[in-house]
Amino acid sequence: DPCRNFHCKRGKVCHADEQERPSCICQDPAACPSTKDYEHVCGTDNKTYDGLCQLFGTKCQLEGTKMGRQLHLDYMGSCKYIPQCTDYEVDQFPLRMRDWLKNILMQYYERDVDTSAFLTEKQRSKV
Repeated sequence: DPCRNFHCKRGKVCHADEQERPSCICQDPAACPSTKDYEHVCGTDNKTYDGLCQLFGTKCQLEGTKMGRQLHLDYMGSCKYIPQCTDYEVDQFPLRMRDWLKNILMQYYERDVDTSAFLTEKQRSKV
């Protein structure tokens, strides 16, 4: 078997041509073995895949496209429903980001009051 010690990256499988030369081709996501619910994964496209085989097979088939470059494993488990932001939430976003950043800076300041390892003196005076 020419594919015996021939390894392919995730999402690809070995295939031997007519001359018995091995090469890697994209895994057909539909040919992936069935998985249990707890093996589902969520891709960065917010789609639930039956497993890593299906996710990486899909990514391989999209290779060379913008969507293929952007598709990665987001987290283990089925994707969570993410509702559209309301106009109010969109309007509040800059303020919430400002408050979040201020809290982070304050944490660095409080943790490092005696030395300036995290913040410069100018940054510390601004905080």
